[in-house]
Amino acid sequence: MNDNITFTSAIRPIKTALFEDLISDISKRHSVNSPWTCAESRRGKQVYTTGIIDCTMCGITDGKDVFMMHICPTKPENAKFLKIKEFMQDKIDFTNKNLKAVVLGARFYPDSNKSYKLFDNFVKFLKSKNVDTTTLKGGDIYAQVDVLYRKDRDEWLIASKYLDSYVDKLPPGTALKKIFKEIELSKSDMILP
Repeated sequence: MNDNITFTSAIRPIKTALFEDLISDISKRHSVNSPWTCAESRRGKQVYTTGIIDCTMCGITDGKDVFMMHICPTKPENAKFLKIKEFMQDKIDFTNKNLKAVVLGARFYPDSNKSYKLFDNFVKFLKSKNVDTTTLKGGDIYAQVDVLYRKDRDEWLIASKYLDSYVDKLPPGTALKKIFKEIELSKSDMILP
C-alpha cells in the first residue's frame, strides 16, 4: 500500500443552480448546518455547507474523505479558538502527511474583527501542523457562499448567487476574486473551470 498519496484538488466556481442540483442527491447527514459550531462538523466522501458569509469553512482531506467545519464567529461557544483547536486535534490525525486543507470565508466588518480573527486562527493552526492549505479570504462583499467537496473528483465546488453572473463570463480565478479579496493556493491545489 502506498502511504504517499499524491493528489491535486480542483477548486471550481459553479452556478448556484448546479450546486443545488448536486447537493439534492446528498444525504442531509453530510451537510454542515446551523448553528455552525464544532458539533455540526461532518466527515464523508461528499460534504457540503451553505450560508457562509462572515463564518469560516475549514475542510481537511486526507485523500480518502473530508472533514468539514463551518464556524460562526459570533456564537459564544466559538469565542475561544482553543476549544475549536482541541476539537480538531481530537477528530484529525495531524501526523498524517497526506492532509490538505481549504479555509474559506471571513468578511470585513468596520466594527468587529471577529470574522477575520477566526479565519486567521484556522490558517495559523493548520500551518503550525504543516498542513498544505489553500485560503480564500473574503472582502467587503456580503454574499452567501456555499461549498461542496466531492472525493470522487477531489474537488471543491464554490457557489454564490453573487458569482452566478461571472461564472460563464470570466476565467474561474478572476470570478472567485469578485468575492474573495485574497486567494492563496497551496502547491497541491488548482483553480479549474
